[in-house]
Amino acid sequence: MSRRLAVWPLVSLLLVALLSGCSGPSSKGKALPAPSEPMEISVAFWDLAENMTQDDPALRLLEQRLNITIKPIPIKLENYMQQIQMWASAGQLPDIFSVDAMNTQSYRSWRDRGVIKPIPGDLSAYPNLQAYLSLPGTDDLKDDGKLYFIPRQTYDSTDYNVLDRIVAYRWDLAQQAGITREPQTWEEFRDMLKTIVDHDPEKKSVRGLTTVGNLLLGGLFWLYSSPAATSDGSGSDFKWIKEDGRYIPAVFSKQSIESLTLLRDFYTAGLIDSDLPVTRGDMARDKFAEGKIAALIIAGGVQNLDVHIYKERWLKLHPGDDSFYDRVKLLKPLPAMDGNRYHSVFKTFWSESYISAKVDDRKLARILELFDYMNTDEFKEMRRFGLENTDFVIEDGRVKPLDPDVSVMTKYKAFSTFANLLDWDGMFKLNMDYVGISPKARTAQRELVDYSMRETRKQDYEPRLTQLSTPTKDGFTIFDNDDMIRVMISDLPVEAAWQEIIDGYKEKGLDRMIEEVNARARELGIE
Repeated sequence: MSRRLAVWPLVSLLLVALLSGCSGPSSKGKALPAPSEPMEISVAFWDLAENMTQDDPALRLLEQRLNITIKPIPIKLENYMQQIQMWASAGQLPDIFSVDAMNTQSYRSWRDRGVIKPIPGDLSAYPNLQAYLSLPGTDDLKDDGKLYFIPRQTYDSTDYNVLDRIVAYRWDLAQQAGITREPQTWEEFRDMLKTIVDHDPEKKSVRGLTTVGNLLLGGLFWLYSSPAATSDGSGSDFKWIKEDGRYIPAVFSKQSIESLTLLRDFYTAGLIDSDLPVTRGDMARDKFAEGKIAALIIAGGVQNLDVHIYKERWLKLHPGDDSFYDRVKLLKPLPAMDGNRYHSVFKTFWSESYISAKVDDRKLARILELFDYMNTDEFKEMRRFGLENTDFVIEDGRVKPLDPDVSVMTKYKAFSTFANLLDWDGMFKLNMDYVGISPKARTAQRELVDYSMRETRKQDYEPRLTQLSTPTKDGFTIFDNDDMIRVMISDLPVEAAWQEIIDGYKEKGLDRMIEEVNARARELGIE
């Protein structure tokens, strides 16, 4: 912890330097000349097709800059993996698609069947992309020296994964119900939700906690007793901890039952929305903004809260009311059973962008030019600040927004969505000068990050075993969030419901996988 505190001021200085380096014309990261041949590139990316139904000047400028036309392929968050698997089987993959498939059997099948194109080893013609793929840890993602996808980086450290599972709660409803202290423990969080639900201060039949997607539930409740069990929802990123002398997936720790018991307690006490298993993003955001839900688990950092709830919903319901961040608070990490505070830990990137093997060499070159351009200063300036002389001007070598209240994400929704195809630009968004979110949102974000850096720790786990390949592990998936919901709504006692799930995994080879992984760990000297 002391090391992290010492590093934090240096990170802040680097962020300031990053902002300064990207706030005006730069000689670094220049784009290549625009190609003369027009080309259409099909892209399957979450929300892109929906957001491209309206004209977007920023995206149009991107297309003109590279002489391309982006053809969006609709893909639904609810079943995106199934859609991609179907396209892959039918030979109908779009030119570019993104999915969190690393370490999965699907990825290995695509690689071995030649469904996806490897990224060329020689990227000297694309220096900006080459620089991006030279980030620490990228070599560890290669198979036999080849990289088959572009990792979409979020942060440069897993310390910032605290922002990947945020719990926002309606502090105004809590105060109206008589709560005077923001929750610092699980007991206080539970009591706050119960008080809001019981008093229903705005007479809207308010419910307790929900999420914008079922994949997020474990990002909160596993932190109570088995923090390393937190997963990104892919089914393949499960972490390994040592318990009783051998490595096991953290989700199957003896301590996991305590988190499941806590979850069941919240549910049976009416503190979790009974509609949670079928709730999706917009539905949950609407409920929270309308005061029908007391607390909401979201992903994507404070920016998602600021754009999708405050700006797109709250201000429509309460025109001119900028008190949102006085009424809504972010839950600080709560103490676990062992007395420590933890946050979710995933990877420094979330999901990967793939190139279909069906693209020919000319289109591959154009796609690489696109990814190269997306790592230039020119592109980064546009995704962060909008269009020069429309959204900002350069004064004394720095960016000056013409209207600080305008969000680029809201104004240029299609472009802002597409901009995430290469990376999430997460570190830049932590800067207090970042204009993509409102000032109060930046303050709330900084408070949460600072608190986490100061107070939380990570449970010990062996990251090398997540990447490890064994015959059984290669095809093994653990969908812990689905399992949590099954236990939550089951009529069986928690222990019995959980044992049924464990037995199901055993039938799929859990014990065999554990034996294989421990044998390989010993061979590799991993103790």
